[in-house]
Amino acid sequence: MSETATPPIRALFFDNPGDAAAQLAEALRSGAAAEEIRNGLGRMPAAGKDAVLAEVGTVADGILDMGVIDIFEQSWNRFTSLRDAATRSLTNPGGEELVEMATHSASFDFQPSVEVHLADLPVATVGLHAALGFTMRGLIGVVVDGALVALRAGTWDCDGTLSLAGQQVAHRQGTVDMPTEIRFRRPIPLLPNPPTGE
Repeated sequence: MSETATPPIRALFFDNPGDAAAQLAEALRSGAAAEEIRNGLGRMPAAGKDAVLAEVGTVADGILDMGVIDIFEQSWNRFTSLRDAATRSLTNPGGEELVEMATHSASFDFQPSVEVHLADLPVATVGLHAALGFTMRGLIGVVVDGALVALRAGTWDCDGTLSLAGQQVAHRQGTVDMPTEIRFRRPIPLLPNPPTGE
């Protein structure tokens, strides 16, 4: 079974994800962090400083390449219904257990940072903050051999805010366009001691 692609986090915040790096760099240039970076770069020509700010935007954009579904991979084993299905699935190797979860809410708070260096000396640290809340309706978990292998959902609603260097860059609220079925790249174990393959 092949993986069904889910949109990256950047697609939630930008109508044109291809412009995300430029928009992040522009937001950085107009914020207080830009002055800190420019000062830290000392006598470097203005064009060079602008290039550094643009590169920070590109790096921040790269961080947002994480798939939407990837941010939940560590949370599914907290659901009793999924763990029970995982236990049942061990008695029917290769068979699917479908778990109806009706409406499910989940939140995600991601705060990585980009460090700017001149030679080997740190110049500044630029924080990126993505806060996301999801409500999934009609959610069904697909469990095989003690692990969650896929999700099926009717609708995904999202409320999210993206900030760079303390400055809000984007806010998005509404329904997210997601595949009807999402297959994980790797099955997510739901039991403390999952079975091992050959």
